[in-house]
Amino acid sequence: MDKEFDELLGTPLLEVPEHFTRTVMGRVAAMPAPARPAGLRERIQELALILGGLAGAAQLASFMFGIWAVSSAN
Repeated sequence: MDKEFDELLGTPLLEVPEHFTRTVMGRVAAMPAPARPAGLRERIQELALILGGLAGAAQLASFMFGIWAVSSAN
């Protein structure tokens, strides 16, 4: 069984044509550029990220305050 696997691994499984890279890159260059999202949509996404970050920071501060309150209680 091991010899069979060694033989399979020793043979090339895929022969790539010489012009493969040139063909693929030519097709990629011919593709249209992706459309940019609308300005309002971008602003809403930025606002959502900022608000999410602030909510996460508030949760972290609350957690740290809870740890401090428990550890300082006598």
